[in-house]
Amino acid sequence: MEIGILTYHAAYNYGSVLQAFATQEIIKQLGYKAEIINYRMDEQKKFYKLYRPYYGIRFFAKDLMQIPVHSQRMLRAERFEKFFQTYFSLSKEYSSPNEIYFDWSKYNMIVSGSDQIWNKHSQELEHNSWEYMFPYLLREFQGRKISYASSIGNMTDEELNVIIKDINAFDYVSMREKVSSARLEQLLHKSIKTVLDPTFLLKNNEWISKLKLHKKEEEKYILYYSLLGIKPLKQMAQILKIVAQNKKAKLRIITPFAYLNINDEVIEIHPEYGPIEFLESIYNAQAVYTNSYHGTILSVNLNKDIYSLCEDSGTEFRKTDILKRLGLADRIIYDPLVLLQDNFKPIDYDDVNKKISNYREDSILYLKNALS
Repeated sequence: MEIGILTYHAAYNYGSVLQAFATQEIIKQLGYKAEIINYRMDEQKKFYKLYRPYYGIRFFAKDLMQIPVHSQRMLRAERFEKFFQTYFSLSKEYSSPNEIYFDWSKYNMIVSGSDQIWNKHSQELEHNSWEYMFPYLLREFQGRKISYASSIGNMTDEELNVIIKDINAFDYVSMREKVSSARLEQLLHKSIKTVLDPTFLLKNNEWISKLKLHKKEEEKYILYYSLLGIKPLKQMAQILKIVAQNKKAKLRIITPFAYLNINDEVIEIHPEYGPIEFLESIYNAQAVYTNSYHGTILSVNLNKDIYSLCEDSGTEFRKTDILKRLGLADRIIYDPLVLLQDNFKPIDYDDVNKKISNYREDSILYLKNALS
């Protein structure tokens, strides 16, 4: 039986791509054929273009600052496309909801998720009409509807009311964050399962073997990965350069939406990295400093010395929720200056891995039951 998967698989975003790959692989491990429904909205392609004048002058100005690394960014895009073609089982490409509705009757079941596919404020849907979210809600689909680790992000109750009937029509509903599960329970008056992000469903050795990650003992660096802009990059580069020097290591920077022309023997910037180069950089890093959700959890899964940079607001629950559940609350960093003190206790990954294993078994059982 072939299972369809609908998620953000084709964004030039490391986390989106790797969670889609993990979802595909775990469904295959459960004994099914899995095909990613190749839904690539025009808005998604537009958002990940190298230069984007249509989002306003400030947005465009930041893109223009990356002209010095134009060729490296082109290589990055090529590496993403190569990953899609090499590692995904893809349907033909669709750009509009109606195209999918006409074609998806061949699937008995569709798994919707993971990622922020039900969040109107996600990058793919923020500037789109509501109808472009409806395929992720499996509207018009007549087979079994399963959500796996879907996320509603920071939508208001008023916005959720637009889609709550669609969510209620699912045969199985699970969310990625406990906060999201609790909100849906209040609206639907029924229990909603909280499961792990798909990237946790693959064990660390599976990531290493499936993507053929290479161990590079000769490289000694700490990694900074951020999806934020130039101001945070300037601040963190100054702080983490000191941290790197104290560790007698280099500072490797991956910031797809910001670039600084830094001529420095300690700092190296990599605008050219695709998904494999990104994950391999986490795998080989001495320590990882990131404000990214997937950067955080992939680092945890690969048992790295992780520091999750968070803003002191209610919008960071994606990261703080899972870190607290794994006993890693001390790695939630609100003030980057504390990193200079370097007085953190080593992470007890024996304990963390036991918790991940228990959550993983529970999450896979949910998916197995939903599919069978």
